[in-house]
Amino acid sequence: MTARAALVVLLINAMVSTALLASYSLWFTPARAPRLAVLDIAEIYRLKEKEIAAVLLKQDASDADRLHALKQASEFGTQITALIEQLPTECRCLILARGAVAGSKSTLPDLTPSVRQRLGLSP
Repeated sequence: MTARAALVVLLINAMVSTALLASYSLWFTPARAPRLAVLDIAEIYRLKEKEIAAVLLKQDASDADRLHALKQASEFGTQITALIEQLPTECRCLILARGAVAGSKSTLPDLTPSVRQRLGLSP
């Protein structure tokens, strides 16, 4: 075998190896790391409790108003559960509880303002 033929075989082997490694990398490894976001569930519950307590403690509130507030409180758990189950599909991300994220200066997107708005809660 001449030096030229050996060089051609070496180049062909290198190209085939590169093609195989690239196709393996594209086929078996994920395209990107999973996206993450945070949600402060405790804040959402505190805001709802504050809203319900304001109605219940209001002196001039009628019994119908208080009954309506209690009904809202009992339905809130179901409402927030459905919303939390729906969020990962909407944002295409994994949602972490704010308390589970270490550090105060997190760079993760915070879904809490969006959830507050969707539930009609004001800070």
